[in-house]
Amino acid sequence: MTLTATITDAPPTNKVPVGRRVRLSRHHRTQLYIIIGVIALWELLATTIFAHRFVLPTPTSIAQTAWNDHFYGSDLVTTLSEAALGWLIGNGLGLLLAGLSLISPRLEKSLLSFGVLTYAVPTVAIGPILFIIQSPFAAKVTMSALSVFFVTLTAGVVGLRQSSKTAIEMVSAFGGSKFQVLQKVRIRASMPAVASGLCISAPASILGAIIGDYFGGQSGLGVVMLQSQQQLAVARTWAIALVTTIVSGGAYALTLYATKRFGAGTATTTEAGEGLSTLRIGGLKSNMAALVRLFGGVIAGLIIWDLAIHASGLGGYFLKSPLAVYQYLFVGSGAAANRSDIISAIGITLMHAGTGWLVGTIVAIFGAVVLVLYPTLSAAVMPFVMIVRSVPLVAMTPLLALLFGRGLIGITVIAGLVTLVPTLVTVADGLRQVPPSSIDLISSIGGSKLQALMSVRRMYAIPSIFAAAKISMPGAMLGAVLAEWMVSGSGIGHAMAYDVIGSNFGNLWAAIAIIVAISLILYFVINAIEASLKRKLAIS
Repeated sequence: MTLTATITDAPPTNKVPVGRRVRLSRHHRTQLYIIIGVIALWELLATTIFAHRFVLPTPTSIAQTAWNDHFYGSDLVTTLSEAALGWLIGNGLGLLLAGLSLISPRLEKSLLSFGVLTYAVPTVAIGPILFIIQSPFAAKVTMSALSVFFVTLTAGVVGLRQSSKTAIEMVSAFGGSKFQVLQKVRIRASMPAVASGLCISAPASILGAIIGDYFGGQSGLGVVMLQSQQQLAVARTWAIALVTTIVSGGAYALTLYATKRFGAGTATTTEAGEGLSTLRIGGLKSNMAALVRLFGGVIAGLIIWDLAIHASGLGGYFLKSPLAVYQYLFVGSGAAANRSDIISAIGITLMHAGTGWLVGTIVAIFGAVVLVLYPTLSAAVMPFVMIVRSVPLVAMTPLLALLFGRGLIGITVIAGLVTLVPTLVTVADGLRQVPPSSIDLISSIGGSKLQALMSVRRMYAIPSIFAAAKISMPGAMLGAVLAEWMVSGSGIGHAMAYDVIGSNFGNLWAAIAIIVAISLILYFVINAIEASLKRKLAIS
């Protein structure tokens, strides 16, 4: 090749000629329009409908307050240090137990059941107890770790099970050991799922630390947020929430960037139909085995519960053992009255949580369909979805209650927000898992996007809907408990708030145990329905 040809074939430079305008991509323009539209609508509502209710300040006043308060720098450092340590501990334990489930597959369901136990425990209820048995810093780190443990455990277990069977068989056929299979195939295949778990847990760890701030400590974003709420400084409350949201979103983006740098952004499996091959699940025998493993996880949780009480060195006044809770509900002199009070309160909470979960799920599925059918809109909207996920609900709950009321509608909004984001993200990812060849086939015969959705994509979305339900159902329960704790005058959350004030720790621990038990039952029921549906779809 001559020098002239080499110069001619050289790729064009990326420099923009002087005077030429740089154009934004379509989804960047859409994002910009959405930002402008949201800010304009916010400003309009704050200066008209909500002008005299003092619950929705204008964006300019919020930004000015944050600037005057120097963006709460010292408190931000405190919260981030707590969240970073909690993120490391929670993710480390989650990935460790996920690896243990791979070594011993029989432990997988038990470990996931134990994970559900930790996820279903209301942090607002155990927060005061943690501050009794630990230092404020350690208690906040513990709450932060609890906020991320179950998400990472689930992501690790799912990721390690997504390995290509063909690749595993190939490595084994060439004499590869189990360790080489783990190194060459399983870890690489698990990277996308683990990366998603780490990204989601980044803002969750910050929110867990902020919840911890509400129960003690001298500094932290939650501390100044609580002070601003007590002083009715609405603009400062919104400003702190805005700073928290930006930091949480930044933590998510930073984790996402780091995982992509390590090559965790692309799935390694190439078998398009492998996801549906796992639909062949056993019937009654398999469900019974799953039930046995579920009880194994419950027993493990009870043992850890009892050992933790003995290790704390505290008496039975603050900390109640499983046996003490059993006696409180079934054996003691006032057991019947205790059960009646808790059952009455938990019934109200189930109505609140169920309504919020149903509304949030319906809106999320509809939103996921729209985002998948219109990719440009998805690219513009998804960053804002993650921002919503990063909003500290513990700070916004009182404000949402002022906007939507303290009754069923207000609590439904709060529980629905907890359900909306994980369900939207999970279902949208499931709808996108369809092999491109299947969509091309539908298009080649004149099929529309809607026909491809109904004939192909919905089959891939079914596992995602169930996966989202396993996370969002306990989440909706916790959202309802939080709303009842802070703003409502009814439900188990309201009862537990009075238990803490009145030092009625017997009723508090019994309520926690029942909430966790209901979450476990819902988890098992979802698993059983999913197994039955998948089996029918595989046979057909």
